[in-house]
Amino acid sequence: MTTTITIANPILHGMHPDPSWIWDDDLRQIVLVTSTFELVPGLPIYVSRDMAHWKHVSDAIDEELARRLLIPFVDDSGGVYAPTLRRIRGKYVIACTIARINGRKAIAEGCSQAELDAAQAAEGNFVLESDSIDGPWRGPFWIEGAEGIDPDIFEDGDGNVYWTQTRPAVNPQWEGQTEVWTQRINPETWTFVDDGLPAGSGKTVIWRGYGMESVWAEAPHLYRVGDYVYLMTAEGGTSFEHSEMAMRIYAPHGLLRAFEAYEREVSELGECIPQVRDGERCYLGTAIRAFHADKKNPILTHRHLGLSEPLQCVGHADLLLHPELGWWLVCLGVRETRGKHDGELLSYLGRESFVAPVSWEHNPADWKLDGNGASYTHEGDPGWPVTCAGLGRLADEITVTTEDDGIAIEPRMKSSLAGDVEPALVDVADGSTNDVVVRDERDVSYRRIAKLPTLMPIPMSGSLVIRQNSTHYAVFSMHGTDVRYETVNGDDSQAGSVAALRADGTRPAVLFDDNRLSVIVTGMHGLVDSATFVRQGQVLLSVDARFLSTEWAGGFVGCMAGFMA
Repeated sequence: MTTTITIANPILHGMHPDPSWIWDDDLRQIVLVTSTFELVPGLPIYVSRDMAHWKHVSDAIDEELARRLLIPFVDDSGGVYAPTLRRIRGKYVIACTIARINGRKAIAEGCSQAELDAAQAAEGNFVLESDSIDGPWRGPFWIEGAEGIDPDIFEDGDGNVYWTQTRPAVNPQWEGQTEVWTQRINPETWTFVDDGLPAGSGKTVIWRGYGMESVWAEAPHLYRVGDYVYLMTAEGGTSFEHSEMAMRIYAPHGLLRAFEAYEREVSELGECIPQVRDGERCYLGTAIRAFHADKKNPILTHRHLGLSEPLQCVGHADLLLHPELGWWLVCLGVRETRGKHDGELLSYLGRESFVAPVSWEHNPADWKLDGNGASYTHEGDPGWPVTCAGLGRLADEITVTTEDDGIAIEPRMKSSLAGDVEPALVDVADGSTNDVVVRDERDVSYRRIAKLPTLMPIPMSGSLVIRQNSTHYAVFSMHGTDVRYETVNGDDSQAGSVAALRADGTRPAVLFDDNRLSVIVTGMHGLVDSATFVRQGQVLLSVDARFLSTEWAGGFVGCMAGFMA
């Protein structure tokens, strides 16, 4: 029997950054979570069996938990950063960071000093845990002594659990250098282990980047594959230089034993384990390192494709082994819109989630035979991860064909176009139950803008709000037969009105396309066919929308469409 599925990238449209996933043996499905910054509800949980069809089943952060996490008091592009989702000792666990907490605002609005102190002692790093993906989620468990962002949680085969994350390098060699550190943690109390053994007596720095002047080594994840523990990190920052790197350490008897072996080897070479700060070790010695890099790094990037490539900023990956479909990774990427000028790329949708097949390969120099001698590799050595073998980049579509004798995976490109031809229709006044709010600002309910072009009817009562952040947004509303509008671009704002000239029962709509916000009206009744509406409509007003791009506004989020009553 032959079955074929087609996986289309991105798998989650609109702002779904920093994806992390697991294969859940109990539920026989993939479970995926993404970061949400200042949005509530937060940490949306999606499930899929085949990666082609995804269902939003719950949110780890509800309004009550958001308050305990101090989300109402974060600044723009603050809040929930880069979660890691894992099963730890039978529990669903999310390790995450709350960033950019405005302490003064928190205290002024009723947060207790004890709450704020607990969050600050953990630098915003916390754990949520649950017995079910549907919740309820317990926590937050603030990780006192954690430092940095992008925490990973890894349970090794010997039962040891490791907390790994990135922080600014203590003694940086260049601007933007970071370091990845790890320490064992007790998952019953969520406190760091302090037993005098490696990775159990203070933080241990295990990585600072792949090469000279490498910056922003972050988003670490540890995995056991065969006899090795692999470390994957993103590098270059989550922009046009973004990339994904792979490293590994030989650890057939556990990562703890491998660290002990590394320290013995360093001693035998007559070296000392470098000290970063009091009680902290560094496994990046002069002669040897604990983790060795894939010489073909990066294993994934689009930074070499140039500015003609519409899909940029690819990285921040997480691996998964599907029992039927094999190894895959999920990562973030940004679909850019070309600007007015050569080389100008603009992002409106934010960071979205993409997938790619992964194969494991050995360097021919490692396994080729020397005459009739034995292979240099061994059964417990899986080699190195290769993303989209033969294509070398993320694919637009991936066809997976399953037959009795195996699986064929074919990644392919459709076109170089970043946008969709037919406008998506987003009616913010349709009473959707999937809306989110920013922090605790309940006067506007939002949904992610998932595609460009997008057509948004202007409500007959209330307002349409198109938001990038609190200082970059546009508002459209009906006043009689006129459309009133306001655009806010930092300190600059403009307002005006235009006669709608609409037929009875027809609402004007805003088209977001080609770096413009255009007010369109037509004699059509209803907006079922958005393409016809745009094609037959009359443009009453068109304003430059580039101020809504990440490149102009700054920050880490994508645009949202909201309804303000």
